[in-house]
Amino acid sequence: METYGNFQITLRSSYLVAGLLCVAGMALGEAPAGEAPGGDAQVAKPSNEVHSQQANLDPLAEGNALYEKGEYTAAADAYRKVAQSSRATANRAFAWFNLGNCHVQNKAYHKAIVAYRRSIEESPTFTRGWTLLGDVYYSLGAVGDAFPCYRRVLEIDGPNFHAYQMLGELALKGGDVAEALQNFEAALKIDPDEAEIYMAMAEAHTRIRDYTSAIQVMDQALLILRSPPADAYFYLGQLQELNGDDRKAVRAYEDGLFIDPKRTDYYLRIAGLHEKHGDDFLSLLTLEQAMHAGIKKPDIRLKRGMIYFAQARYERALEEFQAAYALGSYQGRQGMQNVAAVYYNSGDRKRASVVMSQLQK
Repeated sequence: METYGNFQITLRSSYLVAGLLCVAGMALGEAPAGEAPGGDAQVAKPSNEVHSQQANLDPLAEGNALYEKGEYTAAADAYRKVAQSSRATANRAFAWFNLGNCHVQNKAYHKAIVAYRRSIEESPTFTRGWTLLGDVYYSLGAVGDAFPCYRRVLEIDGPNFHAYQMLGELALKGGDVAEALQNFEAALKIDPDEAEIYMAMAEAHTRIRDYTSAIQVMDQALLILRSPPADAYFYLGQLQELNGDDRKAVRAYEDGLFIDPKRTDYYLRIAGLHEKHGDDFLSLLTLEQAMHAGIKKPDIRLKRGMIYFAQARYERALEEFQAAYALGSYQGRQGMQNVAAVYYNSGDRKRASVVMSQLQK
């Protein structure tokens, strides 16, 4: 999270927190043995029809079946047997690789590193092993260890989208904006329809406070992407805020909400921008749109109550605070107490008593 004045903004949060999730997702996809590493003969994943005949005889097939059922510890035992006993290089390489995947699923990341390293020792040109090893290192913040893994993937396979993407992320972590942009651009040449890369490039520009260039990157992305995700518009809105253009920020947020109308935080952000410019009516309208979208979160009702309270529309404020309190907000309770205090101080002690009695139910 970065702070600019009173404005706090989390850029690319969905991606920055996805290191371990990305690794786990990739591991799940790669776990069944498929294309053999290093050009060795294929280790075929058994079909459902023959699995029952093979499971007790073939530890690799047994491991695959257990992995698919989510029994990662048992699958790891099966893969370990293959890794320690098989005479076939391909089998050992895949067994160590799949064992690493099991460790990732069990969040035993340091054990996963050992297993992936054993896999590529068995087959030094097995790029999936190098890739997952780099991903685990990246997720653990070991930038220096992750870098050579992705470089090795490029040496073996040539241009590779994921390798370029992660090299860009590593450069960004190291503060080398030029190197990061170079790798992200290389990734886009392979797949220009990846929103995350444009967002990463935009973040690279924000690192040097070049918000104009960051906005240009996202504007270009929204023209190129076949189906821009809501997050791309939300990200553009955040950049527009950083650049001091609240009107364009609101428009970008609204475009994002058209795609994903359940994002409470952006209704609140839009409402806050309207309120900042004295447009309480538009702020209330935005929050009402959130309610019409089916959002039942206390923050929406609480914000409406605060606006009404500031306008001295105490009955309307009370309704909103009551709704927020009913949804579990302690601040809603405080809002009701504040309304009761206003009534009491104005001499309407009976009304104040009624409000306070509601808090005792």
